[in-house]
Amino acid sequence: MKKSILFSAYLALFTSCSFVNDKADVSKKINEVDNKSIVDTLIQTKIKDTARNTYQKNNTVVDFITIGNLDVMMHDIGFFNSKQAEIECEKLGDGWRLPNEAELTLIYEQSNTLGEFSTNYYVGLGFDEEEKVYLRLSIINGEIVLLQSDQEVYSVYGLRAVRDHIN
Repeated sequence: MKKSILFSAYLALFTSCSFVNDKADVSKKINEVDNKSIVDTLIQTKIKDTARNTYQKNNTVVDFITIGNLDVMMHDIGFFNSKQAEIECEKLGDGWRLPNEAELTLIYEQSNTLGEFSTNYYVGLGFDEEEKVYLRLSIINGEIVLLQSDQEVYSVYGLRAVRDHIN
């Protein structure tokens, strides 16, 4: 696994350095690249149209990744019941919100690139005949269920906020 990651980083670096003419120059360039740059290169090559960014509000700094036209936080904001999670997103401002069903699926599909997950279940928001409903994603198997009982709605889940990408 490590060899394939290093080979991918080497290949990405080599193809981005078209001015390099010999192996010694390639080795020198690889040694100049720190681990963060290799990880950034791998993330950028794994997900098309992706960028890593930082969001700051009220002395809180949050890393997020942009996948297509969606910003997804790379770390859990905390653990909240469904209604508290919605309030926390409002406090963040700037369009941060609970993910919908399609966005929860995207979070599951890209979970390897979104950092560590602190719990198995994450909260989302959907609409059923224009009525607001809460959803739960299992980060283990990608299953998304509708929260129906008060016990489910008021249970505590992880929160990864999303927003439409701001240019």
